[in-house]
Amino acid sequence: MSSAIFMASVFSLITVVKSQDIRCYACTTIDANAMLSEISDPNWLRWLENVRYVPFSQKCIDYFEVDQALRDGVRSNECSNGVCMKMIFQEKSGINHVWRSCIPNAKEQIRSDCTKITSGEGNLEVCTCDGNLCNNDVNLNLILIIMFSAAVLLL
Repeated sequence: MSSAIFMASVFSLITVVKSQDIRCYACTTIDANAMLSEISDPNWLRWLENVRYVPFSQKCIDYFEVDQALRDGVRSNECSNGVCMKMIFQEKSGINHVWRSCIPNAKEQIRSDCTKITSGEGNLEVCTCDGNLCNNDVNLNLILIIMFSAAVLLL
């Protein structure tokens, strides 16, 4: 009986937390003007245009230290009914470009996941997550969710 009450409490807490807006890190290592001048596809251009609106920071690398990144201009923005996103583009030369941001009003349409695309230009990985400040390292948050789920199942 007490485990049923505990599970109901956990479910209620998760439901309340999920319905609230989250915050996402916002930054990029991409030179937006240079990148956008090379794109001709209007759909890509419309989506990537948003990279102009996040702060440029060399500390916005793939595995960034939050304290250092925040001191270097990385922001944490409210994400209204959305999901956080982290995009990594690796050029064929090995140079990585990172963009972290919010995709607003997308919580119902986009699930937490990672997608990898490989082309002649390089590799692109886009990860989305729906936890507070989860786009610092999406894979770490996935591990924490799995560990929490396993702990709940063992009760």
